[in-house]
Amino acid sequence: MSAEPVAARWDAEFRGGRYVDEPPLSFVSGIVSTLQTHPAALTGVGLYVGCGNGRNYLPLVDAGLNLHGLDISGEALDQLAARRPELATRLTCADFRDLTHEASFDYLVAIQVFQHGLEADASAYFARAAAALRPGGLLFVRVNAATTEIYFHHTVVERNRFGGVTARYEEGPKAGLCVHFYAAEELLDLTRDRFQLLAGPREVVTRRAPPKTGSWSQWEAVWRRR
Repeated sequence: MSAEPVAARWDAEFRGGRYVDEPPLSFVSGIVSTLQTHPAALTGVGLYVGCGNGRNYLPLVDAGLNLHGLDISGEALDQLAARRPELATRLTCADFRDLTHEASFDYLVAIQVFQHGLEADASAYFARAAAALRPGGLLFVRVNAATTEIYFHHTVVERNRFGGVTARYEEGPKAGLCVHFYAAEELLDLTRDRFQLLAGPREVVTRRAPPKTGSWSQWEAVWRRR
């Protein structure tokens, strides 16, 4: 599915109140503490890919980070700019894979973004992250794990040799969209040539609140650009 229809879908989700009342993920505090042990990155410029309407982005900015925000949804960025007008000049509406800044950032944050699309998109996300980071820059990623018990009806459209799978949702808020679920070894394979692993991948498992059943799982990891 092309970027324009996907953006329209996310615009509708954000207009419907997505993430408005949700607290930031605990990974956010881990990002701040890791940056505090890497002063060169901490005092530099970062990029948050998929910043949305600010659920996790604002706590990072409020921690003192010079962090730019990127999202495919103009609606999400409009909501964020309305909440914090002083941040409007830091926000860009675009698909990360189309980013043209080369080696511009000291760190990059991508929380539950590098999972959208097919396996080829997953590879493109990490290649683009490597191109966007300066040597020594840090990459913070949280993505779906293949152990997730997918709740909504779906069709598995890809499986890879590591155990990663891509599912196309047939119902729910992502109906018609493909989402990739990573195996740990897959993440290591995607990053080993361009990055040094600093932490993780750590699997975080969350039980769904009733009446939904099962659990979803995400990998959290930190890498340094070689």
